[in-house]
Amino acid sequence: MMKTILSAIAVVCMVFSIRANDIKNQNGNFTKTSKEISVAGSIDLTTIIDDILGNKRGYFMTGSLTILKAPRTGDVASSLDLSFRNTLVVANSNNYIQANPQATRNDNNRNNEVRIYVHQDKSRLGQVNKRNVKVNWKNGSTDEIVGILSNVTVLYQDDSILITGSFQKNGYTVGVNLAISKEAKLI
Repeated sequence: MMKTILSAIAVVCMVFSIRANDIKNQNGNFTKTSKEISVAGSIDLTTIIDDILGNKRGYFMTGSLTILKAPRTGDVASSLDLSFRNTLVVANSNNYIQANPQATRNDNNRNNEVRIYVHQDKSRLGQVNKRNVKVNWKNGSTDEIVGILSNVTVLYQDDSILITGSFQKNGYTVGVNLAISKEAKLI
């Protein structure tokens, strides 16, 4: 039940991020590029890295990996979804952030290790390098699936960044949804 809810949330987030590209500039608060929307005062990777390295604030990543297309022959997964939530984000340098979640598979409830690397664009500091968001997925059996996202869309908000994209490996197409948000304090 929980996995179904998380899968539904991931799909809704992907739809909203795609629909965000259709937002019209009504009041001047939005700036739009081909696949990116920034909100005035939004967080960016420079802010996140500086906050983490300076021990000022923590950030979390929540996300999912979903097989969108399986190969026609061989081992075919009918509907595989990996999801994780509230994984601590670390900054290993001034160039990228990293999250190492244990993601739960919906087909067998096993945890798989996933490593996600979000690199900063060197020509536009603070912005996500849409050509260098890497996912390493240790699928729990024999190998590690490594992919660099393509078709990347980034949505910057006041307290979060949403990244969606996909990668292809061994005949599979995998959809990826990542949300990076500020540490929330419960009252």
